[in-house]
Amino acid sequence: MSKRITKQSFYRYLKCPSWIWFDATLPHREDAMRARVQDDALIQEQERAILVTRKSIEISAESEDEAFAKTVELMKQGAQSIYGGVLLHGHWVAKPDLFERVSGKSNFGDYYYVACDIKRSRHLKDEYCVQGAFYAEVLRGIQGMKPKQGYIMRPDGTVEAYILEEYLTKFRLVLDGIERILEGIREPHFLTSDCKQSPWFDECKNETIASDHLSRMNRIWRSEVTALNDAGITTVTELSTRNADLLARGVPGITQERLQFLILGAKALLDGKPVVLGKIDFPKTDDALVVDIEADPLRDLHYLFGVLDVHGQGDEFHTFLAEKQDEEKAAWEAFVAFMESRPGIPVYHYGWYEQDVFRLMAERHGAPEGFVDDLAERSVDVLERLREAVIFPLSFYSLKDIAQFLGFRWRHDDASGLNSVLWYEDWLRTGNREMLNDVLRYNEDDVRATWVVRQWAKQRAL
Repeated sequence: MSKRITKQSFYRYLKCPSWIWFDATLPHREDAMRARVQDDALIQEQERAILVTRKSIEISAESEDEAFAKTVELMKQGAQSIYGGVLLHGHWVAKPDLFERVSGKSNFGDYYYVACDIKRSRHLKDEYCVQGAFYAEVLRGIQGMKPKQGYIMRPDGTVEAYILEEYLTKFRLVLDGIERILEGIREPHFLTSDCKQSPWFDECKNETIASDHLSRMNRIWRSEVTALNDAGITTVTELSTRNADLLARGVPGITQERLQFLILGAKALLDGKPVVLGKIDFPKTDDALVVDIEADPLRDLHYLFGVLDVHGQGDEFHTFLAEKQDEEKAAWEAFVAFMESRPGIPVYHYGWYEQDVFRLMAERHGAPEGFVDDLAERSVDVLERLREAVIFPLSFYSLKDIAQFLGFRWRHDDASGLNSVLWYEDWLRTGNREMLNDVLRYNEDDVRATWVVRQWAKQRAL
């Protein structure tokens, strides 16, 4: 079993500890592009463009050992900025995007190095900071001085600092968990939506179903599973047979109302049928604009705004597409013009993502005064409405999970948000139009699936 630990180890453990286990015990092939998407990284040409004014020295090497030797040599020489460096410390392998020299004392002299990663997310995530704590420990082993701050660089070149001490406890807990797994001690599995990030998701899900584990249930919390276990309930089947009033006396920390909800969820899973709890308040009109947005996080690019215009007895699918990286603004402006030409029509989407993109694009490229607020007022989040009124016999409530349960099928066998990114990247690199067509079909299927779910919910939850 390989004991190598990298920054990806921390990301994977935080998403699904079983990911570490399967990686270490089963044969597999790493996909560098997928790893960059999952790690909120950018492609290297984007990173180089961001760093052009910093005049960083880029490491080029055929092996990690060679890259390590070159990195340390540059540090000894006092290089101001090192891009693509590698530090090895035992079985730890640190590969931040940047090493930057700052004033202070270290084995190298009157300076030391800090690490910085380039991330596309506008939010400082815990996983970034845990990775930063890992870099700091490796740096201490190399330069004899541990940095006190970690750094994240955004796609616009701005840098955000964070205090590493605030994440030290979490770092140590995660590191201990990774080390235990690499020693052959597997952690008890708990299925969450984060497991979907793992290439081993099917193995995770099948194990959970086979054991009838309570984490099969949608959005059940670890603390709730622990409380139910303490009360002698360890499976979905056992929970489905209980009475909420009686159970509430022996399960502290979970209200009777919440227990009743969980019991209904357990019964739905076992029966394979949805449970409608109440009315879903949709707009009365059946005219609709159903929106889905495709992005390439590797380039910090939102390249496709798809809209299904539903009216009367028919519908029409519209695409506002950036075929090239520099066409995002034009695609956004065309989308804005179209949406303004359909005033007052409800705007349907699945989840919160589209609303975030509307705000981001308005900040980046501009929009007519009040445009984003108007979209927000017209907005109907189908997922939010569903959660309030329907319990599905599913572990997850993603659009694909629910739409497929209702009988909808995507045209591409490998349709997924991640694959749409890879298809678009293939299109940009090769000019293969079929890759772009795959993205367009996927986007259209997403908006049509959203409308199918809305129509089902309107008919069932009146």
